[in-house]
Amino acid sequence: MLIVAGMALMLVFTIGGKAARTGFDLGRRALASADNAVAQDEFRTLIDSLQLPPSGADPQSLGLRPFSGDARLLEANAVLARPGHCGPAGPAGVMRLSVVSGADGDALVCQVAFGDRVTVIDARPRRVRLEYSSDGSTWSEAWVPASAWGRPAASRTEQTIFIRLVSSDGRIDLTERATSGPPFLFPPPTPHATPGLGFPGPTLPGTTPPGAARP
Repeated sequence: MLIVAGMALMLVFTIGGKAARTGFDLGRRALASADNAVAQDEFRTLIDSLQLPPSGADPQSLGLRPFSGDARLLEANAVLARPGHCGPAGPAGVMRLSVVSGADGDALVCQVAFGDRVTVIDARPRRVRLEYSSDGSTWSEAWVPASAWGRPAASRTEQTIFIRLVSSDGRIDLTERATSGPPFLFPPPTPHATPGLGFPGPTLPGTTPPGAARP
């Protein structure tokens, strides 16, 4: 009788242990899913916050840094719509989103002018890259503007860039659109306007770097 009772208790403990482990696993998955949802929402919010000039406009005449992007880094002015990982709501100057690689995988890191680098998406153990498209169907690992700068204001058009973060195995695929909005939203171009605060950037063709003597 004691042997039967002991075997019954062992069976109860075994089932209870498995149920507890299952519960812990489900809890971990739920937390991971919630973290992923927050990270995805943050990525889309940051892309939506980018300040782009209209197509054909000289960014510097509008006080903006030219948008630049490749597989590992994008850089542009931003106005954060809400507080988040990258900083408080409001003008952020120039924002960088960069892919940082480690031995165990990649992470997407954000940094705004005068701010610290913070992780937006921890993609480990996967390898990720940034891609760009003007139509959302044809993608490239480097952004090339569709038109040259300096077109008359009347001929400028809204600029749209689709940006996505994608992993080599396809398990991560986040896409969001950045847009300049209609050209009439921008004030008249100001010659030699100073781009928003941020990181050292390239000198635009036909312009003089701030602080440099003109010929």
